[in-house]
Amino acid sequence: MFKSFYQKWSFLFKLRLFFGVLLLILILIFLYLKIVPFGHISYVRSYPEFIKSGKGFIYGFSPAERIDLKSGDYPKLIGDPVYFSVFTPRTFDTAKLTIKYRSHLSSHEPIIEAGVLADNIVWSYDLKPLQNKIIDSLKTNWSRLENGSKVFLQRDGKYSSWAELEGDLNKGRLQNCPEGINSCLATYNYKVPSHYQQPNLNNSMPLVIETPLRGAHQLYIYLNNQPFHLEFNFINLRQDKADDPILINVYAVNENNKLISSKYLADDQKKTASLNSDSEIKKIIIDEKNLSNGLYKVEIKVRDDTVIKKISSSVDKLVFINKIWPVSADMPLSLWTDSDYLQAKVYSPASRQTINFAGKDFILDEPYKQFDLIVDNPQSAKEIKLNKDDVILENNGVFSFSKSSLFNPDPHKIDRFFKIDDNIKYIIADYEAPLDYVENGFKTKTISFNTKTAYRENSKYNFMISIPGLNSSASSSDYLEIKEIRLDFSGRTLWQKLFKKNI
Repeated sequence: MFKSFYQKWSFLFKLRLFFGVLLLILILIFLYLKIVPFGHISYVRSYPEFIKSGKGFIYGFSPAERIDLKSGDYPKLIGDPVYFSVFTPRTFDTAKLTIKYRSHLSSHEPIIEAGVLADNIVWSYDLKPLQNKIIDSLKTNWSRLENGSKVFLQRDGKYSSWAELEGDLNKGRLQNCPEGINSCLATYNYKVPSHYQQPNLNNSMPLVIETPLRGAHQLYIYLNNQPFHLEFNFINLRQDKADDPILINVYAVNENNKLISSKYLADDQKKTASLNSDSEIKKIIIDEKNLSNGLYKVEIKVRDDTVIKKISSSVDKLVFINKIWPVSADMPLSLWTDSDYLQAKVYSPASRQTINFAGKDFILDEPYKQFDLIVDNPQSAKEIKLNKDDVILENNGVFSFSKSSLFNPDPHKIDRFFKIDDNIKYIIADYEAPLDYVENGFKTKTISFNTKTAYRENSKYNFMISIPGLNSSASSSDYLEIKEIRLDFSGRTLWQKLFKKNI
């Protein structure tokens, strides 16, 4: 019956019906890709590509000078860091990033990490490990305990269970470490519960830092029977048209990083005459009463267009974490750090100079280039002498403006400069080694990110692959080949969105 009825249809009607059904299928596919009703979607980019293009759901690597796309079938990452982005039609809660790669890196680049952009104000990424060759090598020589993705390496085998280890960590101690945890422990991608105590700090005095500091900074402050008072003066350089809000967060480190204060100041878009002008200064004051003794962390989240012109503190036990960027100083500067290395970058040609680090001179003769300054100095406090300002200094330690203020509450961090010595007896890491892929020396690793708090702009999530120490200079032959990038996103289903149900 249907056959005879179908035979009566004209050719034109059949053609219209065909294209109507095809259009309906295309619309349904479009809606599926746009709405992602089941809450899961995957994007894959594999190499070599049939059509070499940067377009698609996963956008190609940048910047171009850190990528070699011509000398082989696979993209070669030859500089650090490298970025890529992925278009998604909606937001998601989690993302699983799988990278298949082949390493042609030397011992100078032992660590490979990847991350998603978490904060566009300070341009910070939530980095997770792909590979750490330092830990991989120690696993074969040291005693090992594992708990899921966490690994505990010990030189002498003092601990027989993870529960025994955690029991001691929660009490702020480790066996055979009479001088405290920080003297014998190193960590990677792992936060040890803080029980930091600094004796003999009752005579701590107020501190005023009048050396301007550019961009975002983080501080540690130690209280010992003193009030908590911080006062910041900010000024905006207005070198671009973007908004420059100011956010300051204070955390009680000894209380599992509990947020105890948050101050926000929106950008009023007023013009500033110069950095030396006081007419456009913005001020934020933080006063907290009845705080317990212990360690506090302060985040100053501003863009590089903003300068911290002055810091006033009720205590002088104040250090800068990992980075400091002094600007507009009228005279040579003296800083202190606990680290054996510095990464120094001259931000302008006028700031090229010779600096002295722990008694050794280093020439910074190129602007915008990162210099690695390494010393072999047993002193716990090492002086940095700058003849000019506008030099970005970074390491995995802390910085202070006086030797008496210097302290570091964190254990040693495993980075590319890490050296094993007799003092290091334990290592804790949240890290799993990559898996060997079935083809030609490639490896594969999957890492997960919380994208609820990730930054997303123009329907894109931004990702980074970081290989600290990888230099795209002509003298370097090191590189990392990428065979495939896969992203699996998960979030609420259409049903959960419509009825506002949580996952």
